[in-house]
Amino acid sequence: MYEINKCSTTKSKKMKLTKLFPVAMSMACAIMLSSCSKEDAQTPQPLVESANGHSSAKTNAGEVVESPYFPATTGVKGFEKYPTGWTKLVGPNPSIPAGSSSLTSLWGLENWSNSVNPQWIKPLLPATGNPVESSFITVKSFAETSAETNDKSGALTTIKNLKPGKMYTITFYVATTTVAGLSGNGETSVAAASAEIKMLNVNSGMTTTKINFGGLQATWVKKTITFTAQADNAKFVFSGLTPLGNVYSYIHLFVDRNSIVEFIPFQPMVVQ
Repeated sequence: MYEINKCSTTKSKKMKLTKLFPVAMSMACAIMLSSCSKEDAQTPQPLVESANGHSSAKTNAGEVVESPYFPATTGVKGFEKYPTGWTKLVGPNPSIPAGSSSLTSLWGLENWSNSVNPQWIKPLLPATGNPVESSFITVKSFAETSAETNDKSGALTTIKNLKPGKMYTITFYVATTTVAGLSGNGETSVAAASAEIKMLNVNSGMTTTKINFGGLQATWVKKTITFTAQADNAKFVFSGLTPLGNVYSYIHLFVDRNSIVEFIPFQPMVVQ
């Protein structure tokens, strides 16, 4: 009798455990699903920001914030023709020309005069590798020094939608090319010594950046400048210098549509 009772008791316990197992599994699954759904709901979603070209974006408060704007230099070709947002610098000698050129010729011309062939002796390639971006600003210079303002032309634009006190980075390209033949006054076209950038309303007021070509011709030189805005806009002036007297040089500037970004200094993580 003792053995029979023990066996029946064991069977009874097994039956109870078997019946309870599906219930326990269901409860465990329900708890896991509840936990997963809570984690999904609490996971923060990243905010997507855009600051390309002349665009605007909304903040979390719904305010419309204009993105910083540095006008591109593409879109037109021609003598005394300039892209949207650009103009010729009004200087002491307006007779020295400026305008927009192509990768293969001055002002995008096929023919000019019997004395000068407008085709570049050595053509340029697209600055960023994009064949659509095939035009850029060109200025002319007879000046060997920055002080010779009467002897060079320049181009001017305004960088807009800046925040005073914030830092920004601009990236652009400069180059120099030559043409065959003599000008009307008998001067020869030579590769420029340097490109020159002046900026106003930045850092302590005005900055000058000189970019030396070092003998390079028909080669784009990439340049990046970081500055602190002093106002909601900054002036950007482009010109260039020749290596010696009685010659002239053509200097080119290319700016694409995404050439300015707000600069955020690296902040090292502090472990407490």
